[in-house]
Amino acid sequence: MTVLHCERCGAPSPDQEGVPTCPVHGARWRMVRNAPCAAVVISDDDGRVLLSLRAREPFAGMWEVPGGFVELGEHPADAARREVREELGLEVALTGLVGEYVARRDRGGWLQITVYSGTVDGDPHPDPSEVAGWAWFPLDDVPAEMAGDHRRRVEDWAAGRAVALPGGTPEA
Repeated sequence: MTVLHCERCGAPSPDQEGVPTCPVHGARWRMVRNAPCAAVVISDDDGRVLLSLRAREPFAGMWEVPGGFVELGEHPADAARREVREELGLEVALTGLVGEYVARRDRGGWLQITVYSGTVDGDPHPDPSEVAGWAWFPLDDVPAEMAGDHRRRVEDWAAGRAVALPGGTPEA
């Protein structure tokens, strides 16, 4: 079974009798195989990064930078903030752009990821269907093995590759 994603909500959509079907929006004429993603390297005043432990496949049980699919018509910055809110129950203030990444997917095709830097106040209250755990990691203790190329995102942020956002927001 090929799993695609709804271009409106990003929900995984099993192919049902040859028709891609979103569990929320129903049968779709067009399902996005390589929907863009957005993520945030979240740091604190001590230079630690907040990572989440994936609760589901792909990469279940591996650490990651919080993020997910960009919905149809959504700005990547809005998607990054929404994903952190949905996954960790936190409001994130975006502070910079770490980079645009294009990665080959193991199922074929390419995945485009916009990665921001950001800060949060308070402790996460994760959605257990998406996040099995969370932790603040000093840079020296960031796991060597992370989901996909997530470690590279942290390394790029740590190397100072984040570009400050004009006016403090991506929309400025």
